[in-house]
Amino acid sequence: MGLQDAVGNGDRIFSEAFTSDGRMRMNDPHVTAVMTISCTAAPGSYEVRIGSGGDRNPSEVTRLWGRVRVAPAEETERAACARRVSELPPESQEERWPADVEWPASPWDVRSVRAGGEMTATDGLQMGGDGSVTLTSPVFTRPVVMYGARRVSAVVRIRCDAKPGLYTVVWREKGTLSKVWARLRVEPAAPNCHDPAPTLADRVKLTASWLAAGICAAALAVGVRALKRRRSAHPPL
Repeated sequence: MGLQDAVGNGDRIFSEAFTSDGRMRMNDPHVTAVMTISCTAAPGSYEVRIGSGGDRNPSEVTRLWGRVRVAPAEETERAACARRVSELPPESQEERWPADVEWPASPWDVRSVRAGGEMTATDGLQMGGDGSVTLTSPVFTRPVVMYGARRVSAVVRIRCDAKPGLYTVVWREKGTLSKVWARLRVEPAAPNCHDPAPTLADRVKLTASWLAAGICAAALAVGVRALKRRRSAHPPL
């Protein structure tokens, strides 16, 4: 059963006739949801209601959005129905937004990009501050920092050797917990794809991290030697 129009992305659709609640997702050019009629639903007319996202609870504001009529069925039909429902694949959570909408429009706004290609990531909700957010992903050539006066954005580049598939993008901001902020789908790289050479800034950061690691290792070694000397000077009784 498909439902569309007059609702928003993320809205929850529910009815006593459904096996489980549905979730409206952008499926360009409409928002749609797919629900399964329960094999045990008694014949009759059922309300279909809509809520504005979140888990169902008694205080949630909902509205009547339509009705669904369940036809009578024989026991053999219900048994066959149960088998078909048990074999259904999990519902995809991916959303398809129009190409002219900034990415990501939601954490499940999955756009496709070739390995070796670039995408612009924009914080449409204006949650992050200039220079305070870093985006990371296993397919990025390097982590990127988001900058901007009113809302922040960053250009991300996909590694040429990234394998095709679905990947997450993690939002890291000082003072907050990291979160999965976006997803993207990597397509095979073009022939002769080459990643750009590291910039001077990248090399400086890498050198700084090596120096920090070396200083920590040296400090640890000095501490161990000092401890050994103290133990030698004061042998156990």
